Amino acid sequence: MSGAENLFLYGTLRHVPLLRIVAGRAVAPRPARLAGHAVFTVSGADYPVILPEAGAVTEGLFLPCDAGMRARLDYYEAGFGYELREVTVETAHGPELALVYFGIDDPAKHDGSWSLAAWEARWAETTLIAAEESMAHFGDWSAEVLAMRFPTIRARAWSRVLAGAPAPAEVRCDPGGRAVRTMRVTRRHTGFFALDEVVLDHVTFADGRSGPLQREGFVGMDAALVLPYDPATDRVLLVEQFRIGPFLRGDPRPWTLEPVAGLVDSGEMPAETARREAMEEAGLEFDRLEPVIAGYPSPGATTEFFHCFVGICSLADGVGRAASGLGHEGEDIRAHVLDRVRAMDLVNTGEANVIPLVMLLLWAGANRQRLAGLP
Repeated sequence: MSGAENLFLYGTLRHVPLLRIVAGRAVAPRPARLAGHAVFTVSGADYPVILPEAGAVTEGLFLPCDAGMRARLDYYEAGFGYELREVTVETAHGPELALVYFGIDDPAKHDGSWSLAAWEARWAETTLIAAEESMAHFGDWSAEVLAMRFPTIRARAWSRVLAGAPAPAEVRCDPGGRAVRTMRVTRRHTGFFALDEVVLDHVTFADGRSGPLQREGFVGMDAALVLPYDPATDRVLLVEQFRIGPFLRGDPRPWTLEPVAGLVDSGEMPAETARREAMEEAGLEFDRLEPVIAGYPSPGATTEFFHCFVGICSLADGVGRAASGLGHEGEDIRAHVLDRVRAMDLVNTGEANVIPLVMLLLWAGANRQRLAGLP
């Protein structure tokens, strides 16, 4: 039989819930083995690559495909540096021809063997959410466009995973699983951010239901914000950059003073983001991070969630980059090292008009003695 449309799956698509999402239907893959190959983890990534290795045998799935299913799988895989090659695999029915997604990047860039069970434990939930969004654009986006936007899609998915551990409900209501009924969700825009239109109803405080409500929400990602602070000198570091929000509002000076901040990448913990962004934006390393608050900056309009820290570090003369940022992300950032009291003067004059910065400055001031190790 011809293997023109049949696939041998060795990696993440062996996770059947993911395979169903990508294939767009129920699937019935069969166990199969490919001799002379082994599966490795791509360096710095959460997905595998298959490489020739004498004596090795790779366990996988043999998936009979029609052209439509193949097109969906190609869309999901091809934009990420894979190409199809034909091999012979062993199945319960004997040898069969199948196509395999081989990586086309440097085969030396791997971190050892890859485990499906380990991947499922850490990445399956995030990947399923991201795959749902990715495959919703099948037929609209090319595989190359999907690959370009996939890191942002993954970050949005990771935000949903992080949201699965909600804050306590000692004062606010906790109505359980039927709290909200979703009737329709329509994605009106997808880019770096997304815009969803939702029709839903929810329980009311009078033990009824609200009736259908139409709402629109800006779908962003989690972000980590950190105010670098030197308690020995009572100095802080602020960053300045152009911001599209003030510009679109009509502010003639759309450059803002802010704490160091960045989006939480998929699989990254917010504290890791804070440390990474401090190095990228200001060349700083922290002695320690003090968690301040985690919460929604504007819950009536956006899914964005801020994890806020004060980072303890040395801000001696000359510390902190004069200008920095990642050029490929269009960042142009200037750092300012100021006395904390001077920074508070900017709050009082209105020049420091970014609310998270104001909150972190107030917190640093209120906790200065403890942060400095003073009684």
